[in-house]
Amino acid sequence: MDFSDRKYKYVIVDAQIDDVNELRLQFDKYPSYNCVGIARNEAEAINLIIDQNPHLVFLNTELGNGLKKSCSFSIIHELRQYIDILPQFIALSTSTDYSYQAIKNGVFDYILKPINHFDLMKSLLRFEKNQPQAASICLKSFTEYRFLLTEDILYLKADNNTTDFYLKDGSMVTCFSTLKNFEIELPNIFVRIHKSYIVNANYITKIHFSKFQCTLKFSNQIIPFSKGLKSRMNAIRDFLRTTSIENQTLSPA
Repeated sequence: MDFSDRKYKYVIVDAQIDDVNELRLQFDKYPSYNCVGIARNEAEAINLIIDQNPHLVFLNTELGNGLKKSCSFSIIHELRQYIDILPQFIALSTSTDYSYQAIKNGVFDYILKPINHFDLMKSLLRFEKNQPQAASICLKSFTEYRFLLTEDILYLKADNNTTDFYLKDGSMVTCFSTLKNFEIELPNIFVRIHKSYIVNANYITKIHFSKFQCTLKFSNQIIPFSKGLKSRMNAIRDFLRTTSIENQTLSPA
């Protein structure tokens, strides 16, 4: 189990199913990226991006379906009316005809179809290089947006259709999104150990295998883990041993 890589969500906006499948196939080489949706037109794209808050959007400049070929960039303009922080857009096109419009709309990169493996790889490397060193996550909490450093998060707990974030300073933030969304969005150091819990493995101080429980630094909360995930907890224990986490007291399996 790899706990080092960050995870990134991406969306594809393209009506050409063959091109969509080819792009997703190329992403098999990049396990840190997860496709959270495919949109075939402008309306679907706007709703999907608002709902999923992806890091990257692959946008075909030639959506078709009766629309003007260049109109796909209007998605970016429309999104600015609803969200403050836009994802990075990578334009996909069969020609360079729309490269100037892409620049005007602040598109991050421009890749020609059919997509070359090296072009995609270089684009993703540029994207990752530009990401902030201190990982953070944006949450919609009631009527405001909150930004949390992932290193401050102890664990997440599902509560119906909301998720509660418990922080190492003892505070709690409620977000109107399901636990499954954050399982995808958070770095790999966050592990789903129960249907209702995701924990920051860096802060696990004890794993009690016979009781299917673990405890966390900065918290007296006892967190359960599912019986079927014992092998995952073993992997976490081995990871913590190799990284010499301070004050860890891990129970044997």
